[in-house]
Amino acid sequence: MADLQRRVVGFLESRRTAELTDLIQRHNGVPLAAPCLREVHSPDAPSLRHEVERVCEADLAVAIFLTGVGTATVFESARLIGREDDLRRRLAAATVAVRGPKPTAVLRRLGVRIDITAPPPNTTAEVIQSLESVDVDGKTVAVQLYGEPNPSLSQSLRARGADVLELAPYVWDRPVDPAPILALLDALDQRSVDALLITSQVQVENLFRVARDHGRTPRLSGVAIGVQGPVAEAAVMRYGLQPAFKPAHGHMGALVLAAAEYFASIPEGVPS
Repeated sequence: MADLQRRVVGFLESRRTAELTDLIQRHNGVPLAAPCLREVHSPDAPSLRHEVERVCEADLAVAIFLTGVGTATVFESARLIGREDDLRRRLAAATVAVRGPKPTAVLRRLGVRIDITAPPPNTTAEVIQSLESVDVDGKTVAVQLYGEPNPSLSQSLRARGADVLELAPYVWDRPVDPAPILALLDALDQRSVDALLITSQVQVENLFRVARDHGRTPRLSGVAIGVQGPVAEAAVMRYGLQPAFKPAHGHMGALVLAAAEYFASIPEGVPS
């Protein structure tokens, strides 16, 4: 098994903190959790109501659901505006695709037919691949987002001629308690963090915003930064930072493995 050699690995992930902690420990690393995001679900948000109305009025060809909570929130929004029956009719006439088991469970509970399920590891790449045989040219495709834009999915659909309607059932806000982030900033000041794992653009923005609110700057020079996906990578680079490693695949295990492989590639005695 790839070995992190007791390196301290910080991460900003919020939804899967326990999973990432376990992965780092199993690879002989020391996890330092600093969740930078908080889910805010708004089924009654005017923006989501408008998006649901657009889907209900469209000649919908494909609907893509990416998260369980997001799927449930979309249906709750439709119910609040009296359009749940309309949404169900549109989905019944469309090809319904899901990213993984959580939206699958919600749709089954709601009695909605599922036509396409992306295979493991259930990332955007598998969703795109699973839709390759579906004709979307000139067709309307609804995409349920999960807290931030998904440019690779939406752009791939638009490149194939689709009219993409994005549904944003929740947004990411800063955590109520900034203490874990401040603890990470302390550890960075003390040069006791070896790596920092980043999986989304919003994590980067919130890390720097919380630091700025407290008159501080994250001291990331000398820290090996690992990023998951081009959006997170671009966010890191906007702050003048260069990622040290990227995973071969878009899931948590691959990111931790990439960190271990990065440290294994450093000659003994050379600072990381």
